[in-house]
Amino acid sequence: MADINWLKDNYLIFLKEKEENTKDTISNLQKQERIDEANLEKIKLNIIEIFFKMFNISCNGAKDAIALKEKYLGFFDKITKPWYINKDKALEFSKEKEVIIEEIKIEEAENLKKQFKNYYDKIDIN
Repeated sequence: MADINWLKDNYLIFLKEKEENTKDTISNLQKQERIDEANLEKIKLNIIEIFFKMFNISCNGAKDAIALKEKYLGFFDKITKPWYINKDKALEFSKEKEVIIEEIKIEEAENLKKQFKNYYDKIDIN
């Protein structure tokens, strides 16, 4: 059964690959002069980088897998809460661009959170 080191290693690999793939996508879109799409991908990259840093912070302060999970998932709640509020306000005032941006941020964070939980569920916590 996998342990906390397996979780750390595999999730970091996942984050690094996701970061590199997103950078490649941005570069390709820019070469095709698809600037708006590239800018949307930059938003995703920013979210990946934020949670990459938060994962490293969580790893440094965690004594065990449970503490790591609680600390890291806590960042998702704290960081994304304003995005949901901003999205609701943008919807209320029919600001479509802002709605799209907040949706992208929320979706990317949810994808990262889901993948973390998938890895976490594979480890032996005892």
